[in-house]
Amino acid sequence: MRREIVTGEQLKEQLYQLAYNLWAFWDYEVLNLFREIDGELFCEVKENPVKFLNRLAKDRLDELVTDKKFSSGLEWIFARYREYVKSSSLFSDLLKDEMIAYFSMEYGLHGSIPIYSGGLGILSGDHLKGASDLGIPIVGVGLFYRYGYFAQRITAEGVQEEFYKENRIEDLPLREVVGVDNKPLSVKVKILGTPVKIKVLEANIGRVKLLLLSTDTDENPPEYRDITDYLYVADRDKRIQQEIVLGFGGYRVLRAMGFKPSLYHLNEGHSAFIIVERLKDYLGDANITFEEATRLIRESTVFTTHTPVEAGNENFSLEMIKKYLGDKIKAIGIPFEDFVKLGANRKREPFWLPALAIRFSSKVNGVSKLHAEVSKKMWKNLFFEKGEDKIPILGITNGVHHSWMSEELYKLFVKYLGSGFIFGANASDLSSVFDIPDEKIWRAHQIEKEKLLHFLEIRMGQKLNPEILTIGYARRFATYKRATLLLEDRVRLKEILRNQERPVQVIFAGKAHPADEEGKNLIKVIIEYAREYGLEDRIFFVEDYDMTVAQYLVKGVDVWLNNPLKPMEASGTSGMKAGINGVLNLSVLDGWWPECYNGKNGWAITSGEGIMDSSLRGKAEAKQIYELLENTITKLFYTRDNSGLPGGWISMMKESIYSVYKDFNIGRMLGEYVEKFYLPVINQS
Repeated sequence: MRREIVTGEQLKEQLYQLAYNLWAFWDYEVLNLFREIDGELFCEVKENPVKFLNRLAKDRLDELVTDKKFSSGLEWIFARYREYVKSSSLFSDLLKDEMIAYFSMEYGLHGSIPIYSGGLGILSGDHLKGASDLGIPIVGVGLFYRYGYFAQRITAEGVQEEFYKENRIEDLPLREVVGVDNKPLSVKVKILGTPVKIKVLEANIGRVKLLLLSTDTDENPPEYRDITDYLYVADRDKRIQQEIVLGFGGYRVLRAMGFKPSLYHLNEGHSAFIIVERLKDYLGDANITFEEATRLIRESTVFTTHTPVEAGNENFSLEMIKKYLGDKIKAIGIPFEDFVKLGANRKREPFWLPALAIRFSSKVNGVSKLHAEVSKKMWKNLFFEKGEDKIPILGITNGVHHSWMSEELYKLFVKYLGSGFIFGANASDLSSVFDIPDEKIWRAHQIEKEKLLHFLEIRMGQKLNPEILTIGYARRFATYKRATLLLEDRVRLKEILRNQERPVQVIFAGKAHPADEEGKNLIKVIIEYAREYGLEDRIFFVEDYDMTVAQYLVKGVDVWLNNPLKPMEASGTSGMKAGINGVLNLSVLDGWWPECYNGKNGWAITSGEGIMDSSLRGKAEAKQIYELLENTITKLFYTRDNSGLPGGWISMMKESIYSVYKDFNIGRMLGEYVEKFYLPVINQS
């Protein structure tokens, strides 16, 4: 049989089709295909296939047409891609003819698409990726930020500086949505009496779509054109404008595109204004009362809260609510005083968006079992007739997408478990992890560690020793996360890091919000400590923490340190990402870790339990960390057998991989959402 000759245009078209679907951004075989074309350029563009193809020399494409091996590889991958996007699954059959609208303020899709700031966005991105794998019919709705979240630069003095890079749409896997008239689709919302035009960009994430809204169009006045410029802008007027665009605009975009969701999933309170728009829509029918409209919205809405501290939840003064929503509330036909009660918690003011969302949702969850209990206490006034144990806030613990697993470990999983593990994890099948030879697990980890250290050498110009036990600490630099807890006893820490027989090195990374001076100071303290104590070859700070840096860290360090002030960690998915890669967690029993820790898969920091004084608690927990490092962790890591393998350490790595992937993969999480939220809510409508 004669093989069909692929022309240059066909080859280019197939490459661009792959590049414009986020599936290509997480499939290792596709990524290796692009690396094969020009590895240096692919690295330079942060492994963004769209930007890569836009910059690739035409001569190189012409060469590929005559490369039979490359063409065959592309043909095979493209066939696999088409099979993936067209295939069905259990959930696509269960939810046939249904549609779930998923609203989130941010989405962490890839390091080259900086429209996220941290855990909430990464979870939203993983939610959509997992929904694609499992065939859950979701359409995501969010905002496209022209400049996104800030990029970080650290001065020689340890001072964080912020700057912004423009997100060029032409270099991203996004296309403007076109309406039935073949013109760019748009909707309008009124803000302070001015019609604001919203355009729509679309991203394909495997089998699901993400719609991103933007006000960056010449037709809008400057004060509204910039609404979607920055993520988590400190200006409160700009923030409420963003949330009006997300809630009101997102609902109108779905209608304009012909989507008729059976269910609205609000991920955090930022999108709660959709409730106002839906009330207005229902009450336009003279036969529907406010009570009936409320019931209809409740029966088709679920809400996920991520924030364990009341002050961290989105809220506005009643003055701002009246300023921006007064006309809309009047159009609904209810008194303003009655409306503001819907956003009240303990007091009349401020107006809490999560409170509004909870009151109009039939199902509510926190993102870990512990966080659900914290949320019940926080919002118990919304359920005044119930005892705290009866408050209907469930715990659906977060999970992580398989794309966070290292390439080396992924290959071992496919070999020993089969490729089906990406759709979930059956405990009996996953137990094959323990059959993987120690030397293969260790070699896979060492390769990833070498990749991390090579990345850091290029990024920082500093060479780290691959033989040294390496601890990773990377997260948002908020004060409650206590980034400097490890520095509590500075002399003792130096002795641990400088131990001649069992040395340790620590890699820090993370951003403090531009308005958080205390958080910024934590970065300065770490850098000053390293300099003052002569530890600049043992303590490293990686600037501009993002998904790209995270991908290297969670796969390449040996230990993942997490020491927040309990119970202020809602979930903590970075520890899950590290855990599925055999990186051992050293963590306070907060967020997800109490559900996973079994004494064999990492270490728990427990000495602060029951101590109310935060300073004393910090001292006790720091002391336990030092003792674990001195007497347990370093000894286990540096104890080697005749073949040079740390057998005890590898045993814990396998237990970590097994226990974390089994219970904290995105398939388990989404399965719970389908079983406990999506199907019951859809079936009751």
